[in-house]
Amino acid sequence: MLRRTSAAGTQPADTGSGSARPAPTRRAVVVGASMAGLLAARVLADHFEQVLVVERDRLADAPEHRRGVPQDWQPHLVLGRGRRVIERLLPGYGDELRAAGAVPMRLPADLLMLNPCGWVDRRAPGWEALSASRPLLEATVRRRLRAEPRVAVLDGHDVTALIASPDGRAVTGVTARPVDGPDGAIELDADLVVDASGRGSRAVAWLGDLGFAAPAREHIGSGTTYSSRLFRIPDDFAADWKAVMLTTRPPSIRRSGSLFAVEGGRWLVTLTGTGGERAPSDEDGWRAYARSLRDPVLAEAIEDAEPLSPVRVHRGTSNRRWHFERMRRRPERFVVLGDAACVFNPVYGQGITVAALAAETLDACLRRRGPAGLDALAGRFQRRLARVTASPWMQSTGEDLRFPTTTGTRPNALLRAQYRYLDRLGLAVTQDPSVADVCIRVYGMLERPSALFGPRLLLAAARARVGDVPAMPPSPPRDAVGAATLP
Repeated sequence: MLRRTSAAGTQPADTGSGSARPAPTRRAVVVGASMAGLLAARVLADHFEQVLVVERDRLADAPEHRRGVPQDWQPHLVLGRGRRVIERLLPGYGDELRAAGAVPMRLPADLLMLNPCGWVDRRAPGWEALSASRPLLEATVRRRLRAEPRVAVLDGHDVTALIASPDGRAVTGVTARPVDGPDGAIELDADLVVDASGRGSRAVAWLGDLGFAAPAREHIGSGTTYSSRLFRIPDDFAADWKAVMLTTRPPSIRRSGSLFAVEGGRWLVTLTGTGGERAPSDEDGWRAYARSLRDPVLAEAIEDAEPLSPVRVHRGTSNRRWHFERMRRRPERFVVLGDAACVFNPVYGQGITVAALAAETLDACLRRRGPAGLDALAGRFQRRLARVTASPWMQSTGEDLRFPTTTGTRPNALLRAQYRYLDRLGLAVTQDPSVADVCIRVYGMLERPSALFGPRLLLAAARARVGDVPAMPPSPPRDAVGAATLP
């Protein structure tokens, strides 16, 4: 059961041996109740007698925005592959989201998407998505974990340090303290510590305190800002779509926007600025920015819609990854995943899916840990996680590097050649549903990026012509809209 555990209830037992530490507890400690942390906890429950999630925020039972997830006012869409993994870990997760009001939609049938070259062909089969607010996505996972008798949570506590074995070779626990006061620090013993504390992770500092050198870091930032608010969907609104995405066109057009139907009969609308553009926070500026996008469909939809929230601005959008897999020396029994290891520009919607894949990877490593047990887990897991994140990292940073103001590694000749090809392919996506289907499946991480370079797509890109781009995408088949089958 996902329970709130008192600090007193988590202190090591007194063994009567003075300052000697107790024997291993067969406990895993997860730092952070993020989506990555919650999914990791679900996996760890299959391998440990107790899983303790330590979270700085106080966690409500109902969906609520919380300080530790500053991006939770922005749209979140669990990609196709992420849905598959989460359904395997938590069977019926999608049904619970639907029951709570999440909006089923098929991409691209229910999505008006304006890519840099034109409107994506909506006749492609694509895959099913469930559109919901981040608080609902997260609360539904927490609710499912309440049924796990081996999982507990210690909320309102901040992890301040790792505890190491006397020889410094392994992590044996963490130190935590209540966030509402300086006193009451506790030590939590663990056989495995998982850091899933997000962008604000202090894993590198903790490792430094134990005498380990910091891993190499990559940082690529496009300066993207988000500005979001909720609207009530007008009672008389009617359309054959449930979402709109108006993308940028690098390097000249740097404004974009999206609208997604979410639970409660609401739209979550986000305006985005990249490459020096800043999405506004004031009412008049926000409306004017919406009208300045590449197509008026979004601004017209919300023209008479009732705002339900103030404008919420988010600027923590850079791509960053730590190469823990390259560390020459590392402590055993400590792994890092989720945004604490690799974080992407949220505009591409990869974070939750990569978190699910990280949990799946952790499960596979635990099942195949061999004679060395947990003492050989950390290096193997970080190497496999690096392979998992390589493709989404390439997709996210590759797109951001199209803007000349992006900081970090500059595009090389090969990447610039790929840009030219992908621009041609972007034309084909507007004209051929079979091409659009492959591209939307790559976006959903249901296909590898290499699928974009298959013979059929190469030929379609070569044949695509600017003059053939439709003014609006063809409507999808009537029975495809709102389809509810899991790919």
